[in-house]
Amino acid sequence: MNYGWIEIVLFYGGAISFGLWQFWKMDRMLKKTRAEKAAKDATEREDNPPAA
Repeated sequence: MNYGWIEIVLFYGGAISFGLWQFWKMDRMLKKTRAEKAAKDATEREDNPPAA
């Protein structure tokens, strides 16, 4: 039996899984950061109304 194919599948499967996990993690972190920034900006706008 050729164990090279098993090694290739396991190695690249792990590498692709790690890459997808990192992508998902960063996407969640960016959404959280953007939501926090939007909430902060909204409260700052409420505290300091524009001068008319």
